[in-house]
Amino acid sequence: MRGGLTTLVKREKPYVIGPRPVHKHTCVAGEHTWECNSPYCNYMEIECPEHGGPAPIVEGYEPWRGR
Repeated sequence: MRGGLTTLVKREKPYVIGPRPVHKHTCVAGEHTWECNSPYCNYMEIECPEHGGPAPIVEGYEPWRGR
């Protein structure tokens, strides 16, 4: 049967993708920490994406690679 209900699963660490080492950011807007494993992070104290900060860049999906 097609057209059934879709269940969305909220991931505990939505910005940790793959096996790279994880680091913690401190959200200056929400005063909490959030983890990611992007190799391109320069700032550890920055708004999380939920509070208007930029989404982490995932290795292999870099926007400058023209994908």
